[in-house]
Amino acid sequence: MTTPLSAQSFVRLLKAPTDPPNPESPPKIEIACAAWDDTTLHIPNKHELIAEFILTRLLKDKSKTGDNSVIDARYWSLLRKVLNGSVGVGTRGLKVWLGSLLNRTPLAPITISILTLLRDVPVAEAKELLVLVRPCFSVLWPLSVHKIGVETLLECFGTVLDVSAELVSDEVLEGMCEAIVSSYREALGNAGNKKKLHTTFLQTHLSSWIRATSPSSHLSPQLNEAVYAAGTDTLFSLDALRASPSSESLFTTLSSSPNSSSATNPAILLLPRLFSTHTHFLRRHRTALFPASQNKIQNRENDMRMTSMAFFASCLKLLTGNAQSWEARVGLVSIIETERIYASQGVGDGEVVLVREDAVRVLEGDAEEEVVRLALDVLAVFARVDYDVIDPVVGRVLPPLILTHPSPSVHKSANALLNLLLDFHSKTRTLHAYSRALIDACTSLPSIKSLASPQDLYGRAHISAILAPTHLSSLAQALRTFLTPTQVKEAAQITSTLKETFDTYQNLSSLIKTSEIEADRPRKKRRKSEPAPPPASPAPTKDTQELDAHALSLSLTLKFAALFLSNLPSPFVTTEVREAVREVGVWAIETSRSLLCNRTSKISWADQVTGAALLRFAYHLPAWKSIGEQGDMQGLLEVVKVEEGVEGELVLEILRFLFAWSSRSETDVEVEAVFDVALAYLEAQEPNSQNTSGLIVLYLIVERWLDLVDAQASKSSLDRLIKLIFSISPSSTRQADVQGLQPKDVLWGVLRNAQFWEMGNIRASVLAYITSSPTSLKSSAFDQLSSTYCFLLYVPSEYLTKQARVELVRRAMEGDVTISSTLHATTGEKTAKAKRKRDAGGDQEDARKTLTHIRIFLQRMGQLGYLNTSDHESARDYVKHLMSLDIPDNAVLREATINLAELYLIALLRASDKDPSASAACASVFRSLAQSGSLEKESLPQLCVLQLVERLKQDFSVSSLSDSIVTSMKDLNVALTPVSQYNISDTLPSSGTIKAWARHLSFGHWLGVAATSTSGYSQRIAVALLQNRGRCKPSAEILGLLFEELRCLPNVDRGVHLDLAVGVYVFSTDAGDQIALDEAVSNGCKHLTAEDFSHLLDTVYGALESTRFPPAQCVRLVHAATVLLRDAPQGTLKVVQGFFSQCLNLFIGYAQFFAGPAHLKVACLEFLARQCSDRPAALRAVDPGPIHALLSKILCGSPTHDSTTTPAVFHASTTILNALVRLRRDLVVHILPHVGMVLRQLVSCTRSLRPQLAAKQSRIVTDTLPSWIAPSEPLGVSEARALARLFTSLATKTVPRTHMQPSAEQKAESLSKPFAKHAAYVVTAYIDAVNDPLCVMRADVKRELEPGLFSLCEIMGTHSRDAVMMSALDAGGKSVMKALWKGYEKQRYVGKG
Repeated sequence: MTTPLSAQSFVRLLKAPTDPPNPESPPKIEIACAAWDDTTLHIPNKHELIAEFILTRLLKDKSKTGDNSVIDARYWSLLRKVLNGSVGVGTRGLKVWLGSLLNRTPLAPITISILTLLRDVPVAEAKELLVLVRPCFSVLWPLSVHKIGVETLLECFGTVLDVSAELVSDEVLEGMCEAIVSSYREALGNAGNKKKLHTTFLQTHLSSWIRATSPSSHLSPQLNEAVYAAGTDTLFSLDALRASPSSESLFTTLSSSPNSSSATNPAILLLPRLFSTHTHFLRRHRTALFPASQNKIQNRENDMRMTSMAFFASCLKLLTGNAQSWEARVGLVSIIETERIYASQGVGDGEVVLVREDAVRVLEGDAEEEVVRLALDVLAVFARVDYDVIDPVVGRVLPPLILTHPSPSVHKSANALLNLLLDFHSKTRTLHAYSRALIDACTSLPSIKSLASPQDLYGRAHISAILAPTHLSSLAQALRTFLTPTQVKEAAQITSTLKETFDTYQNLSSLIKTSEIEADRPRKKRRKSEPAPPPASPAPTKDTQELDAHALSLSLTLKFAALFLSNLPSPFVTTEVREAVREVGVWAIETSRSLLCNRTSKISWADQVTGAALLRFAYHLPAWKSIGEQGDMQGLLEVVKVEEGVEGELVLEILRFLFAWSSRSETDVEVEAVFDVALAYLEAQEPNSQNTSGLIVLYLIVERWLDLVDAQASKSSLDRLIKLIFSISPSSTRQADVQGLQPKDVLWGVLRNAQFWEMGNIRASVLAYITSSPTSLKSSAFDQLSSTYCFLLYVPSEYLTKQARVELVRRAMEGDVTISSTLHATTGEKTAKAKRKRDAGGDQEDARKTLTHIRIFLQRMGQLGYLNTSDHESARDYVKHLMSLDIPDNAVLREATINLAELYLIALLRASDKDPSASAACASVFRSLAQSGSLEKESLPQLCVLQLVERLKQDFSVSSLSDSIVTSMKDLNVALTPVSQYNISDTLPSSGTIKAWARHLSFGHWLGVAATSTSGYSQRIAVALLQNRGRCKPSAEILGLLFEELRCLPNVDRGVHLDLAVGVYVFSTDAGDQIALDEAVSNGCKHLTAEDFSHLLDTVYGALESTRFPPAQCVRLVHAATVLLRDAPQGTLKVVQGFFSQCLNLFIGYAQFFAGPAHLKVACLEFLARQCSDRPAALRAVDPGPIHALLSKILCGSPTHDSTTTPAVFHASTTILNALVRLRRDLVVHILPHVGMVLRQLVSCTRSLRPQLAAKQSRIVTDTLPSWIAPSEPLGVSEARALARLFTSLATKTVPRTHMQPSAEQKAESLSKPFAKHAAYVVTAYIDAVNDPLCVMRADVKRELEPGLFSLCEIMGTHSRDAVMMSALDAGGKSVMKALWKGYEKQRYVGKG
C-alpha cells in the first residue's frame, strides 16, 4: 500500500468478496495486521472491525486442508493483539462490543473446526498454534457459551473426545477441553429434556467417550474425571433412567459396536466404573424413579436393587472368559459388595449364581493362573457379601485349591478366600463342619478325572494354600479357641473316617498285588494248534495311578485329622474322646509298622507316602507317650538302613518318630542307635549338596532333638555331628525347595542358638573340632583354617576355654604371617602367564578372605583382653608385619588391620611407663614408619597413624610418655607433613585427604610442635565448596578442618574461619550428613573462646535477620543455632542468654518464622524446646512472655492450610510448655493468663471437621485452625496424649532450676493454686470444642484427654465449676460439663483404701 489508507477503504478491503481484494494487493490478513500495527492510522472502532473480520473469516472458511484460516497462526496472533489492546479503548467495554459481535458470529463452529483440524497438523506446529489460540479462547468462550445450545455443546464435547483420543497430551489443549466439558455439564444440568441428548450421545460419541475414559487414555486425571462425569451425566440422566432404568439402550449400542467381540474391548474395563456410577444415579433419583407405595421404603430399596442387578446382568453378557473379562467381573462384584446391592431375599440370585458357577468351573478346569486368581477373588467377594452364596460350592472349591499350581498371586487370593471361610466358621462356631469339608476334599481327590500323575501332584499339594503354614496355624488356633464341647465329642467320627479311607486303600493295594502275583504265575503248556497268547505285561498303569491317588488322598486326610485331633480344647476333652484319640494313635503306629516292616517286596511309592503319613499322624498325637511296646520298632530303622530308593519324607518321619519313641523312659530303641542311623544317612546325603532330605534331617536334629543327643549320644557320634554341621559352607546355596531351607540357614541357626552353646558335651566336641591343628596350610588344611576362623566370628568368646583361646590366637598369628607372605610374593610377581594369573586369582581372593577372618578374630580377642602383649618384641614385630602389606581393594581387611595394629600400639604405650622394653618397641615402630617412606596418600600406615592420633588425644598426654617415644612421634609427624598438604584444583579433595590434614594438625598440637604453616588450607577448600556446593560431598570433614585450624594454627583470620564454618553448615547440600555436621560443630565448639563463640552466634543471627535466605537455608540456620546453644563452651552464659532473647524477638517480628512453611516452624520450636528442656536455668524473666507470644501466633487460625498436617509443631509446643511448667515454675507463675490462652489454642487444635459440611460451613471451622493443620488430616491420639501430659504437669510438684542459690531450702510445689483461676477457661475450651455443631472430637481423642482434664478439674475445684456452669455454658455445654465432672468424681481418690 503506497497511499495512506482511509477508514472507508479499509472497510471496503476487508469486506471484499475475494482475498486478496485486488490482484496487486496483499492478503486481507496482512492488510489488517498493517492497519493494527500502524498507530498513526485512525479508524473508528478499528478493533471491532478487525475482530469481526477475523471471526467471520474463521467461521466461513470450510476447507479441510492446511490452507484453512483456522489453523493459520497469523489470524490468531492478530486476534490476540486486538483483544489485549482493546481493553480500555473507547467508551464501549470489551464485553459490550465483543458480546454483540459474538451474537452475530457463533464461536462453537470455530471451536469445532480448530479442534478437528489440529489432528492433521504436526505436533510441534499444533503446540505453537495452541499457545496463540488459548488466550483468545479464554476471552471469547465465557462471553459466548451462554448463547450456545446444549446440542451444539454436545457436538463440541464430541469433538473434544475425538481430539483427546488422537492428540498427545498438552496443558494448553487440556485447559480448553476442560472449559468445554465444564460448559457442557452446566448446560446439561439446566436442560429440560435430555432424551435427545442421550440418544445422540449413544449413536455418535459413545465409542470415542469409552476410548477417552479408558485406563489406557493419556488424558490427565482431572480431564479424565471431567469427561467421564459429562458422559455419565448424559447416559444416566433422570429422563434416560425413566425411559430405561437399567440402561438397556446402552448395552444394545455396546453389543452392536465393532469391538464388542474383541478380546481387548476397551468397554469391558469400564464396566465396573459404569456400574458404580449407575448405582449412585439410581440412589440420587430414587424418589422420582421408584415412588414408594404406602410409605413402604423397603419396596423402593428392593426395586433399586433389582434395577442394579439388571444392569449387572447386562454387563455380564458382554464378558468373555479371558483375563480382562474376569478382572471386570471382580470389579463388578466388588461394587455389589460396597454398594450393598445383593439381598438374601432373592434379589439378584440368578446373576450371582451364574458368576459363582463360572468361577468354580474355572477352578475345576485348566485355566491360566491370572484367570484362576481373579476367579478366587470373585469367590472371596461373594464370601464377604453373603456366605450363603458360596456355601453350596465350598466342597467343589476346596479340592482344586489343593491341586492348584503354586504361584504367589494365586496363593495370595487363595489365602484371602480361606481366611474368609475360617473367619465365618469361627464366628458361627461351625469349625467342625469346616474341618469335615477339608477332610472330604482330601478323600474326594481320587474321583477327580484330571488327576493324571498323583506323584507329581503330591509335592504341589503340600505347597498349596490350604496346606500352607499360615492357613494351618490359623486353623489350629481357631480349633483351640472356638470348638464347642458337643463338637469335641464328635471327634470319634473322624477316626472312623480315617480307618475307612485306609481300608479302601489297603483293599485296592491287595487287589493290585494279587493281580501281579497272578500275572507272574507260570502258565500251562498249550497245544501247537492253539494261538499264542499275548505277551505278559506288568500291572496296568491305570491301577497303579489309582493306588497312588488313594495314597495322596489318605496322606492329606491324615494331615488334617492330626491337626484337628491335636488341637482339641483341653477343658472340653472327655475321657471317651481322649481314649478314642489314644486308640487311633495306637492304630496308626501299628498300621505303619505293619505296612513298612511286614513286606515281601520293595516298598512302593504309595506305601511309602502312606507310611510317612501314618507316622506323622502318630507323632502329633500323644499316644506314643503312654502306650506300651508295639512290636519290633527296630524294623523301622532297618527301612532306613537297608531299603534302597526310600523317599526322604519317609526317612524323616521314621527318624522323627523314633527319636520321640527313644526319648521315653521305657523303650526298646536306644537314642544312640537312632542317632547313628541318622548320621549315616546324613553322611551319605551330604547336606551341602542339592539333596533336600539330608538337610531336613539335620535341621530336625539341631532344632528339636539336640538336648536328647547331647545327653545320651556318644562322644564319637557328637564329633561326627559337629563335623557335618561345620562342613556346610557359610555361603552355600542350592535350588529353592518347598521349605525354602538353605544349608547356611542350618549353620547360622546353630551358631546363633544359645541352647547349643550351653550343652556341655556338644560344646566340648565343638572346641575339639575348632582347635584340631592342621599339618600344613595346603589345600584341605587351608580350607579348614579358613572355615574355622569364619565360624569363630560367630562363636561367643566366653565359651572358649583359656587353653583354646591361646591355641587359636597362636594359630591365627602363624596363619596371618604365612598367608601374608604368600600374598606378598604373589603380588610381586609381574611376569606370570595369563592363564596362571586367572587360576591364581581365585586363590588370592580366598586367601584375602581368610586373612580378613583371622585379623577380625584377633581384633576381638584383643578387645576382650585375650591377646598376649607382654612379649614386647613379638608385638613390635607383628605390628611391623601388619604395616608391611597393603591391600587397597579390600576395605574390610584394611579396617581390621588398622584396628588390630592400634590395639597392639595402645597396649605397648600403656606398658611403656613401667617397662623400658615396651618404650623401646614403641619408638622402634614409630621410627620405622617415619623412615619407611610408605606414608603416601590413603596408604595403610598413614591411616593407622591418623586413627592412632584420636586415641592419643583421649587416653594419653605427652608428659606421660618417655622421651624416646615422643622423639619418634615428632619424627613421624614431620614425615606426615609433606603428604598432608595438597593443592586445590577444580575438583575438591576427598574426605580422606581432608581428614588426614585435620588429624595431622591435631597430632602436632598434641605433641606441642609449633605450627609454622598459616596457609589457611581449610579456607580455600571452604570457598571452593561454597562456589561448587552442588558437587560437594565432604562437608562435615571441611567443617571439622575449619575448627581444627582454629585450634591449632596461630595467626589465622578467626573471623573468616568462623563465617566460613557457618556457610559450610548452612549450604551443605547433602541432607543425609546432618548428624556428621552436628558432631563436627559440637566438637569444634568445645575449644572456642567466648569471643569466638559470640562471633559465631552473631554470624548466625545476622544471617537470620537479613531474611534474604530461602526457607530451606533458614531451617539450617535455626538448626545451627540449636546445636550451638546445646554445646556452648564454658563461660558463655551471658552470650547464650542474649542470643536466645534476640532469636525470640526475631521469630516474633518476622512472619516467615511463625506463618511460613511448616518445617521452618518446627525448626524454630525445636530451638525453643531444646533450650527450655536442656538449659532451663539459662532462661531469664524476659523470655517466657515472647515464648508464649510465638506459640500463640503459630497456633492461631489461618485462612490457608498446608496439604498435609505437621504433628511435630503440636508436639514441640507441648514440649516447650511442659518444660517451662516443670523446670521454671518461678517464671511461669507471672504469666499464667498467657499460659491459659495457649492451652485453649492447643485444645482447639484437637477438633476435626464434621463430615459432609458445605463449603461455607467448612470455612467457618477451618479459619480457626492453624495453617499447619490440614482439615482432611486432623490431629490424633498421640497429640491428645501429649496435651493430657501437659495438663497433668500443672499439678505436679517440682523445684525450679536456676543458677541463683536459694536463701532457704526450697520446697517442691506445683501450679495448682496459682492456676486455679485460669483452669476453668481451659476446660470451657474443651467443652466448646465438643459442643460445636460443625466439629467433632473423636472418641479415642476424648479418651486420651481424660487424665489431663481430670487434673484440670482437680485444680479448678467446685467453686469455679459452679461459676462456669452459671455464667459461661449453655444447655449443651452444661451437659458436657456434668458428664466430665461425673467421670472425674468416679476416678477421684477419696482416701478410703
